[in-house]
Formats: sequence, C-alpha cells, structure tokens
Amino acid sequence: MSPRPRRGSRLVSRLLLLQLVTVLVTVGGVAALGVFGARELESAAAARLTLATAQSVAGDPQVVAAVAAGGDPLVVSRTLQPLAERVRVATGTAFVVIMTPDGVRYSHAEPDRIGGVYVGSIAEARAGRAYTEDYPGTLGPSVRTVVPVTDRGQVVGLVSVGVLETRISALVARELPWILAVAAAAVALGAFLAWLLARRVRRQTLGLEPEEIAAAYTHHDAVLRAVREGLMVLDRDGRVVVLNAEARRLLGFTPDEPVEGRRLVELGVDPALRAVTRLATGGVEDVRDTLTLAGERVLLLSRTAAGPRAGDGTRVVTLRDRTELSGVLRERDAARDRARALAGQAHEFANRMQTVLTLVQVGDTDDALRAGTAAVDRARGPVLDTVHDPVLAALLTDKAWTASERGIAFTVHDETEDPVPLGPDDLVSLVGNLVDNALDAAEGSPDPWVEVRLADGVLEVADSGPGIPPEAADDVFEHGFSTKEARPDRPRGIGLALVARIVRRLGGSVEVVPRDPGTLFRVSLPAGSPPDPARRPAPPSVPTASAGPPPRT
Repeated sequence: MSPRPRRGSRLVSRLLLLQLVTVLVTVGGVAALGVFGARELESAAAARLTLATAQSVAGDPQVVAAVAAGGDPLVVSRTLQPLAERVRVATGTAFVVIMTPDGVRYSHAEPDRIGGVYVGSIAEARAGRAYTEDYPGTLGPSVRTVVPVTDRGQVVGLVSVGVLETRISALVARELPWILAVAAAAVALGAFLAWLLARRVRRQTLGLEPEEIAAAYTHHDAVLRAVREGLMVLDRDGRVVVLNAEARRLLGFTPDEPVEGRRLVELGVDPALRAVTRLATGGVEDVRDTLTLAGERVLLLSRTAAGPRAGDGTRVVTLRDRTELSGVLRERDAARDRARALAGQAHEFANRMQTVLTLVQVGDTDDALRAGTAAVDRARGPVLDTVHDPVLAALLTDKAWTASERGIAFTVHDETEDPVPLGPDDLVSLVGNLVDNALDAAEGSPDPWVEVRLADGVLEVADSGPGIPPEAADDVFEHGFSTKEARPDRPRGIGLALVARIVRRLGGSVEVVPRDPGTLFRVSLPAGSPPDPARRPAPPSVPTASAGPPPRT
C-alpha cells in the first residue's frame, strides 16, 4: 500500500520558506541596484548637462570679451551676472559661476557672493582642460564642471556650472515608485511560483519527510534485490526505469552495465521480448504469463500498467525463467508417465515370465530361454542399442515411448561413429524440439510416423504430417509463428525459433525440405562443434517431454 499524502510536511514548509527568503533577498538586491543605477544615471546626466552648459557659456563671445577685459569683479558682474542667471534658469542648473583664472567670482546664484573666491577645484581648468567633480560647495553637495575661457589660446577666465545632489535625489525619488512597483510585482510572482513549487514537491514526495523518503528508498531497493522474479519498469517511450538484479541476469546484462534511461532496442534486447513489452494501441494492455524468447532463454513474461502515479504508458514487466518454472511440471509428468510405463511393463513382463515358467514346467527349456531373452531385449528397447550418445539415447527413448502412446511409428538411424560433439543442453534442445514438432505434425495423419537420422555433422527429423507451405519455410523459425493450433498445455512458436538460434550460435544452418508426405528438417553443423560453456545453458524442449520405456511392438 502506498503512503497517503499528508496535510503538512516540514520539508515542504522549509522549502517554501527558503524560496520566499531567496525571492525577497534577490528582489531586494535588484531593487537596491535599480536605485543605485538610477542615481548613477542621473549623476551621469547631470555631468553631461553641466559640461555642455559650461562649454556653451565659455564660448559665448560676450563672456570671452568681458572676462578678457578684466577689471573690478563688481563692475564686470553687471554684464555677466544677468547672462549667467538666464542660462541657469533656462538649463535648470543650481549655479553658473563665471570667474577669473584665480577663482574670483563674476557671477553667482547668490549675488552677495560675487567677488568672493570660488570653492572647488580649478587647477585642471586653469591648465586648459574641462574637469567634472562631486564637491560640497557653498550651496551644498553638487556635481559641477569647470571649463576654461580662452582668448587667443590663453586662459582668461573660468566657468563653473553645477547641479545640486538634492535635485539628483529628487529625480531618483521620482523613479522610485516605479522601481518599488516592479519589485513588489517580482516578489508576488516569486512567492506564487514558490508556492506552486512547494505544491509540486508535496505531491511528488507524497508529503513524506526526508528520512521517510530515505527509508522508503532503502526498502524499495531491498525488495528489488530480494525478489526472485525479474522485474523491469518501462516508461511510455520504452526506456528502462527500473531493472532488478534477476532481470539483469535473465536478459544477459552485467551487474554494472548502465541500462536505466536507455531503450530496449538500444540495449540489444531480443526483438521477441521487445514485441511483448511494447505498448498496445490505445494504451497499456495487460499480458499474463506469455512465453517469449530472450536469446536462447525461454521466459514467462507478464506486463501490466504501473498506475496513474507512475505516468501514462508506464508498465511493469515481470520475467520468470521457463526452465525453472517448468522443472517441477516436467518432473511431475515424467513421474506420472514412468508410473504408467512401469505398470504397463510390469503387466507385460508378468505375462512373459508366466510364459517362461510354463515352458520350464513342461520341460521345454530351449523355448523358455528364447522367450526370456526376448523379454529382456524388449525391456532394453531398440533405441538404447541404436544410439551411441548416452544422453541422446535417453532422450530418444523417452520420445519413442511418447510416440508409442500416441500411436506413431518412431525410428532412429544413428550413422555416427562417436558421440555427438555437442553439450548436453544444446543436444537436448535441438533434438527434443525437432522431435516434439514432428510428433505433433504426424499425429492425426493416416499412417503416422517420425524418423530421426543422425550422421556426422547432420541431424534430420522427418514426419508424415501435412507439411509446411513453401512460403512459410522461413517463417517457421520466427518466434510466435506456428501452423498448428495453440493449446493451453502446449505453447506454440517457441521450439523451432529456439532451434534456429542455437544452430546459428553453433555456426550451422537449419532448413526445411518438403517431402511427400510430410516434412524433413535438416540441421547441418560444422564438424567438431564444441559446446560453448560461456553461453548460458539453453532450456530443454519447451513442450513437456514424456519419459518411459521403449515403444511396444
């Protein structure tokens, strides 16, 4: 059961508070920078205004003539003071001071200061260069520019124009409401986004605290490691979200191989398995216990939707090894068939022994010996005497009993001189699946028979069935393809596909040879094909093989 969302969470509250503080600090800093920037802009504008005004006044011919003539400052001011005041009022500056090179004023915003000495730096202007500075003058702190008045290349006077800092502050204050309004809007937007983020975090964490999230992850990881089934979670795009250790083993990945976030096709997963895990049209359709192939391993696969919390299209895939699951079933069926076979053999052997005893009682020892020998040979069966390889002999003996029970004539021809050079797993898979396919095909034909021929590098299995259409000769080796009707107790489309994969790995070939009647499957292997211990063992024949005595004659 998944944890229910809680109404409150310390983690979410802390995140919300942190976001709000971050927004306030950020917006406050930006607002302060805005005020500072506005002040810098106004100061720069004041410097440009004072420079332009001072240069304009210094270049006025009337100013140049009056300053060059010199004389009593109070007399000269009668000419220059009205001119300076007109300029000051027109430009909105705080003062326009015209002075001698030594700083004696000819004009001032406060007329009683005419004739006094200018308060400020004039050395740069006396040297012929314009100079701008912030200076606490007689009218208060100001931004002022001092430029020289020249006549025939000589500095004959100076002009100073200034704007008070109070005016600059007033101009900044005029912009302050806009700055504050933008800051307030930014705070409101940031708070709203922080609230949305907190809601999202609360929804995604289900209201859990950090320690609870860590505990849930630890338990989740422990379950993934402990579960005996392969577990794989895929998102809508087919990317691997979760893959536990058992699934890695079944799909052939190493423990350290990076698979999360990659598509199955990128990982080289078998196309047969990808086809079963793929999204169905219109959404996720549940799949229950479907047989599929992963390389040479037969897997039992189930697929189900992960639920709305995991996202649309996310599905959970479970994988079980068919070999391990069918082991108990094979043992049960083998035990049942052996019991049935032993019962039949016991009855038949009792009849033969009764015949032997009767012949002994009547004194016909020669016939009794022949009857006893025939009974022993009958119990051994022809396959055990025909096939050289002990593993193959045991397998074909079981198939012979199955054929006898189904009324199918079963013959084996072993033309090899030595045991087949294949591993027991590959040998059982190849022969078992081909013979099971032949028995299924032959059953129901007018004169059912199956024939197995073994030669050096060649395995042939023929049957008397209806045959395979020529256009389907290649398709029969594809996973899921079958010309027979599927039954719940006997899966179709697996055995021949597995045969083709094993043969391909061994470097051989398998072909379908049409016959009249029936079909012949011919497997050709390179001489001396050794078993490959590095490969994971292939599972035995997919349909349950019956075990028992040789067929009755």
